[in-house]
Amino acid sequence: MNLGISVHFKHIVIVLSLYFLPQIVWAKVDDDDLKAVYLFRFALLADWSKTGVNYEYIEYCVTSSSDVSERLQAIVESKPDRARFHRLPVSSDASVCHILFTELNDKEAVAQLRERYPHALLVGNGIDFVANGGMIAFIKVRNRIRPLIAREHVRHTNVLLRSQLLEVSELYQGGTA
Repeated sequence: MNLGISVHFKHIVIVLSLYFLPQIVWAKVDDDDLKAVYLFRFALLADWSKTGVNYEYIEYCVTSSSDVSERLQAIVESKPDRARFHRLPVSSDASVCHILFTELNDKEAVAQLRERYPHALLVGNGIDFVANGGMIAFIKVRNRIRPLIAREHVRHTNVLLRSQLLEVSELYQGGTA
């Protein structure tokens, strides 16, 4: 009888660990890690074929040093056969950016980046970023990081977004500020 309780107890422990372990692991991933992973994955969920831009390599660009950019750099550098990382404006060789992450939020800075990199997905933080012309922003929804996509702003790049990205995102309904 003792053996039966022991086996039953082991099954309960296994079931509980299957439930709680992913939550514990997920809790260790902070917002900056999640943003970096999203940034990397955006390239897999977008299509530049109608832009005329070469995409032998996915060019990831950032405008400043931050925890997000450092984590993105580590991810990109682990895939040197598919992707390259550039820190702007220090990296003068970055004539093309597919994914451009910036923490700049003002309308003039966003407009300059859009002009310089017309086929880049311009990603930043917060609703103000997309209101000022950005294309994708990270926002918190129910205490979780989610992409906010301004489809009208993306349309001007000729980059096509896959439905999988749109399904996990919030869609921005406003115009530019």
